[in-house]
Amino acid sequence: MDYAVTKDIPNRKGEGSSKVGQSTFETQSCVDNVVYKLYFKGLVSGETATDKKTIVKVGFGVAICDEADNLFYGMNKSLNEAVINREEADILALITGLYESIHCGVKNVVICCDDRQIYQIIIGREKPQQKNVHLLEEVQRLRGRLASTGTVLVATRDDNFALRLAIDALVKATQEKPLTCSICSDKTDAEHMLLNDKCLHRHCFSCVKQQVKVKLRSGIVPPCLEDGCKSELTLESCSMVLTPKLIEMWKRKMEEDLIPDAEKIYCPYRSCSMLMSKTELSREAEQSNVRACIKCSELFCIDCKVPWHSDLSCADYKRIHSERLVNDVMLKVLANDQMWRQCSECKHMIELTEGCNHITCRCGYEFCYRCGHKWTKYHAYRCQLMDNDEDEEDYNLHVDAEVNNDDDGDDDEDYVFDEDYEEDDDDDDDDDGTTYSLEDFRREIS
Repeated sequence: MDYAVTKDIPNRKGEGSSKVGQSTFETQSCVDNVVYKLYFKGLVSGETATDKKTIVKVGFGVAICDEADNLFYGMNKSLNEAVINREEADILALITGLYESIHCGVKNVVICCDDRQIYQIIIGREKPQQKNVHLLEEVQRLRGRLASTGTVLVATRDDNFALRLAIDALVKATQEKPLTCSICSDKTDAEHMLLNDKCLHRHCFSCVKQQVKVKLRSGIVPPCLEDGCKSELTLESCSMVLTPKLIEMWKRKMEEDLIPDAEKIYCPYRSCSMLMSKTELSREAEQSNVRACIKCSELFCIDCKVPWHSDLSCADYKRIHSERLVNDVMLKVLANDQMWRQCSECKHMIELTEGCNHITCRCGYEFCYRCGHKWTKYHAYRCQLMDNDEDEEDYNLHVDAEVNNDDDGDDDEDYVFDEDYEEDDDDDDDDDGTTYSLEDFRREIS
């Protein structure tokens, strides 16, 4: 497809002109007795240019298909406007599609709309915004020039021709001048900005990578960086800017999210620590509590959550290792003195250095740092240990504390104490936080 035509056209409201880029292609000749399907899509993206003024980028996509959904004609168009919204962009895309249908000699058209609100406006069940009334009148005028037209509501498809053409037009529209990342305020070329396909917000590669790194280490699916946006980032769209380690972390997070919290269990061997589901673990021999790790194949006790003690019952193992248990108790006393909190699900020890008391552990379990109980949206008002207005304000922040992460640039350290933790030798994304094992603390308190 050639990005062929660039010209000045009259502004649709008669105010100056807008820069427009357009590309078209046609695959075959029109047949009179065929009812063609007209797909259309208008996309809007607000971009901040280097002069700090917001310029709205608009992309149109139009696809005319035969009855078997084979593409007959396609075109896309982009323009810059000061004020335009999604409804207006969609109607303008439809007008463009009807005009191109007439220009190609198409006589019978079914308008395929994947937006319920726009569909209701087209068929007259909803009123358009006042400023778009004249656009809807133009739609009806163009429909009158066709032999027959109809309108149907269709499901949104990721492979929709019109949607892909509109996205392509929007991307090309943003390549005209450097943009300013709304997070770091650096001036960056559009090709070095990551586009979130769900919301069309753009941010520089560096900020996206940092967002993914921080959120994944907090056990959270990375959201869009734009303030107030509810969309989430996707691994597919971000993989080009991420290190192999971050990609692996994201894949592991996706796998973890498929396992219910009550089913999660970690391999107790420090060289592995694989997360598994209890139901997927196969039994070995005739023992009811022995399991094999699905990654390292080592045996462990699913009841004690320790390496397999083949000649000992769980009770005997705990009795023989009573010294270790005493040290564990001493560690818990130390943790209590230092006001650390242990996750009741995976047993990680956590120190909160800043933020509110709503903790999201790496295993996904959410709890109150103040009392240790499971977090609910009403917990802030029911926690028995909340004793002043400052605590209540702190709770109401609803900000997940960063666990085992020191990427915020302050001098505080976040600690995770894990009996079977192994240092990560990958320098690419090393965490500046400090991690100690139980053995370190046994030596410290002995």
